[in-house]
Amino acid sequence: MNFDRFTTNAQQALQDAQHLAHGYDHQELDGEHLLLALIAQGESLVPLVLQKLGVALPALKADLEKELTRRHKVQGTSSS
Repeated sequence: MNFDRFTTNAQQALQDAQHLAHGYDHQELDGEHLLLALIAQGESLVPLVLQKLGVALPALKADLEKELTRRHKVQGTSSS
């Protein structure tokens, strides 16, 4: 996947999602990490569209954080 072809906001969202996954000690980056990163971008299109659709962003954020907290964590060092 060529990340250079992504918009700056998309690149930042992916990087933020990776940081979230790492912060939750998750081995994989999932849609929940990415959505949480996208809604945190206050100036981007995603939060605005979700709000116009009637989505309560604080409730969505809380639900995503709850889901990510309940998932399995991976601890230890990597072999790389």
